[in-house]
Amino acid sequence: MSNLIKISRRTLKKYFPKIYNSSSKIRNFIYLNFFTLRTKINVIKSFEEFAPNVSGDSDMKIANTIFNIQNFSKAMARIQNEPIQVEDINQAYQITNKELGNLFQKYGSDKKTHNYHIIYENIIKEVGEVSLLIEIGLGTNNEDVLSNMSSKGRPGSSLRAFRDYLINTQIVGLDIDSRILFEENRIKTFKFDQNVIESLEILPKTFLNGVDILIDDGLHSPVANINTIYFANQLLKKNGFLIIEDINKHAIDLYRVILQAAKKDFSVRLFTNRSCLVAVLKKL
Repeated sequence: MSNLIKISRRTLKKYFPKIYNSSSKIRNFIYLNFFTLRTKINVIKSFEEFAPNVSGDSDMKIANTIFNIQNFSKAMARIQNEPIQVEDINQAYQITNKELGNLFQKYGSDKKTHNYHIIYENIIKEVGEVSLLIEIGLGTNNEDVLSNMSSKGRPGSSLRAFRDYLINTQIVGLDIDSRILFEENRIKTFKFDQNVIESLEILPKTFLNGVDILIDDGLHSPVANINTIYFANQLLKKNGFLIIEDINKHAIDLYRVILQAAKKDFSVRLFTNRSCLVAVLKKL
């Protein structure tokens, strides 16, 4: 059953991208109800910062803790002065040509499926000369790694597409899975853990304030994405871009809070392709 679901997902993603992008609700329902581990946890101990600081019935405290977790970002979003609006990718950006999208497809990247090529074409056009592009997440095909591309994945596919599209640009890939690191013409890769702030220290110092475009296609989790915003502030040139891909659309209120905080150092836009969200941050 599990293999059938995987094959169906890959088929939809590759051959029927519009159906794939519009079917996220049912896909999410199937995943949450049939493929997630059910386990017992100590809610108060595990989520202490969300627990009410009161005495009283333990079941009532647990219920309130869960309520706080589920409603924290919604409550925070209500007190923001100017909530970040979500824009449709196809309406917000002009479709220029198919070259980059075709390269993504050629090398096995799903960026064309998600219509991200439209964003990148326009950002690259705005930046002009791109000397250094870094992408977090090579797309591991080792299924023992969280956020893998399945055994059918092609690590480094989008790096190769960008390398062919940007003929004078240095391309760098960062990934937690050291087994898929490689080096090719104008491509270098490094081991990197988004959840560890000190990972920034292992990168060449010349990268600091030297990156034109930074892409987060890694773990796709809130803390990892927040850390990447911190990394971006150290790595990007002025007017450089950070693109955070594949944000869970059910986490929109949480990301409105996150991106609102990032406005101190970045201009921020948030887009949807119906399947998920993608954030575009430009360093001020």
